[in-house]
Amino acid sequence: MLDSLYERTLYKKETINKKFRDSEIKSKPANFWKEWQINEDDSKFTICGGDGSFNKIEFRRFMLYAIDAECLIYDNDELKSVQSCEVDILPPYGYNRERLENYMGILEMKTNLKALEEYDIDIMLFDGSILGNIIRPPHFIRGFTKRTKDEMIKAYLPALKEKIEESSSDLSTLRRDLKEDIEPMIYLEYLEKLLVIYRLIEKKRKIVAISKTSTSNRYFRSNIPDMAIFEEFSNKEGYSKPKYLEVSDIVKWKFPTSELDRLFKGMTFTIFYVRLEDLKNILKFELPYRLSDSEVTEILEKVKKISTDGYPYLLKRAHNDVIIRDGDMERISKILGLFERTGREML
Repeated sequence: MLDSLYERTLYKKETINKKFRDSEIKSKPANFWKEWQINEDDSKFTICGGDGSFNKIEFRRFMLYAIDAECLIYDNDELKSVQSCEVDILPPYGYNRERLENYMGILEMKTNLKALEEYDIDIMLFDGSILGNIIRPPHFIRGFTKRTKDEMIKAYLPALKEKIEESSSDLSTLRRDLKEDIEPMIYLEYLEKLLVIYRLIEKKRKIVAISKTSTSNRYFRSNIPDMAIFEEFSNKEGYSKPKYLEVSDIVKWKFPTSELDRLFKGMTFTIFYVRLEDLKNILKFELPYRLSDSEVTEILEKVKKISTDGYPYLLKRAHNDVIIRDGDMERISKILGLFERTGREML
């Protein structure tokens, strides 16, 4: 089979290369990019950053999953840690990948929230996009009637708000109540994520979301992502001129509660791209408030201080700490005494 695939590749080589050549960058990044050697902030400050991970084993009757999250706190040359984890089972059907990603995001943000409450933190680094978490609900939610959503919010919102105070993303009580009705559960999980984001933003600390990849094209309106254009334009340290995005310009639907709708639609995001070190990868920075140019440089100088190889050390370290490998899942399965067949034993 692979021989046929290689032959097909040779046959299409010129066609594909032509498409690649036709996609050459025609934009002018120089209008937006500033090469600048970022100084390291030598003042005393406390900064935190974390990550989360999940893994699973799909048995015939159920899916076993494990999630963990860690937030590392850098406080005057001392490194501290706040950790959370969860283990449970789900039915082996019904948007499980999406649900686990959501669980992980919730646990990660709750762990960050716990760190904000326990330490006097100046800057919180968030791995990924806060804006994406706000404006991208599960795709089938739009099929729910307003009446159904209102009934679910009335019945479960108080319980969800209580759970925001916990570090766990365990919704087993609600699952039992809903008798594993999948779509309502995912709606409530989405609502819980929005509530956690609401609480994080309420803290009024400097939150900096950092993405290693992005397909956004808000700078150049090109078929090529902005990140790829900046990446090719320069390999020097520097950053792009900030852009400001109003959530109300992007989101035309109503958020689940008037409280959330008011907060999120009143938000302005500051977005810019950064290379923290020559020849290293471009990163996307996203902050849920409006920053002046001087505030942007202040943030960059602090992040630069705790970065190695062009990436914040706290995020890199947390990523390595939280990885749940297949071998870890096997051990968890044995601890629980679960020995069901997965259906893949014969492969």
